[in-house]
Amino acid sequence: MPIVAKGDPTVGARSEPVGPTLSPTSISGLRVAMVIQRFRPEFSGQGIQVEHLCRALARRGAEPMILSSIRGRPSEWEACDGFRVRRVRCDLLPGSTSRGSVWMPTFGLRVLLALLLEPKVDVVHVHGLNDGIYGAYAFCRLRGVPLVFEMTLMGVDDPSSALATRQMFAGARRRVFRGCDAYVAMSRAFLPAYARAGMPLDRLHVIPQGVDTGRFRPFDEDARAAVRAELGIPVSAPLIVFVGSLIERKGIDVLLDAWERLHAQRPDARLLLVGPDTFEPESQDRRFLDGRFAALPPAARAAVQRTGVRDDPERLLASADVFVFPSRREGFGSVIIEAMACGVPSVVARLDGITDFLFAAPIQAGATASGQPGDGIVVPQEDASGLADVVLRLLDEPRWARAIAQAGLGTVRERFDFDTAIAPAYGDLYARLTTQGPGRG
Repeated sequence: MPIVAKGDPTVGARSEPVGPTLSPTSISGLRVAMVIQRFRPEFSGQGIQVEHLCRALARRGAEPMILSSIRGRPSEWEACDGFRVRRVRCDLLPGSTSRGSVWMPTFGLRVLLALLLEPKVDVVHVHGLNDGIYGAYAFCRLRGVPLVFEMTLMGVDDPSSALATRQMFAGARRRVFRGCDAYVAMSRAFLPAYARAGMPLDRLHVIPQGVDTGRFRPFDEDARAAVRAELGIPVSAPLIVFVGSLIERKGIDVLLDAWERLHAQRPDARLLLVGPDTFEPESQDRRFLDGRFAALPPAARAAVQRTGVRDDPERLLASADVFVFPSRREGFGSVIIEAMACGVPSVVARLDGITDFLFAAPIQAGATASGQPGDGIVVPQEDASGLADVVLRLLDEPRWARAIAQAGLGTVRERFDFDTAIAPAYGDLYARLTTQGPGRG
């Protein structure tokens, strides 16, 4: 079950498990507007989460819609499975060359107009700090609708960072940010920043990201072999998979350093990198990534396969022997629970408030010997050698790897399944907000 935390964040908050306390019809007809700047076809991890959440809410009888941005063409609608998407222009005119300073305020204004044109909206839920929050706030105060703000990335939209802004209209930003009716933190990593900012404790809810366990699930040997055949990877080759943007924040340099050590001992192994890997030629991300690959020995570099963005990450995860994620900073790290749902042992760099929140029984690498039971392995930050050692142990001890994978699968099904845990928690929050009314900001 997810945890909805309420209380003093400085001491980890008073937490209580929240299960599917509502009947499937208790939010029937509830119209929820999700506001998110980046949504497909533009890649966004949070966008993927929002789409899954909308489907799960729709299965419970709600009527969700998504408002996102679009540039270079007129606003458009898309009908999806159980929900609608409206992409609103965030540039002023067709063919406009105006940049972000105009895009963002335009998005906020057009979010307001789009919401006003809706015949009914019961709750507005803003995902991440973008100018859509201004339009959402104005609409909610005009129409008496509750506003939910979801924090998505530490250092960007946690309260300490969001309220420390020095940009133009900083006072308005602070007022709007403090004026929401409820705040959702996707992990406990946000709680200290929330407390430092003096935010209202009675409005804080910790509801984790979720996973569609019907989509992300273990594969049998035939299915694994089919995926590997598509990729040109031998069935017998140990396969390590990373999913995420190939950028410094995600620890790709740590991973490649570990890979050099690992490949020297297991030259039959393959590393699969799944996620955005194309950047502007002169960008820092491009120089960083090219430099890290250039530093690899030729044999190790040849054993790395980059797929770019895929629409079937679940198939690649389910074909792996080990999932690795040495990220330096996250708001949650939904790919971790996706890998666990696919029945793959996960090795993750320590993220305070996240790894100790996601894993029910984390194994601390370096402090314990292999063979210890648990549902995931946590390695120290920046520890390429430790990461390589743990992966090698998992490859050498398949029974231990399978035990971790099974425990991780159980954790995900109990605590992070969209239908049985996450959507009910959001349904409960929305129902309480619409019952008690907005305007506490």
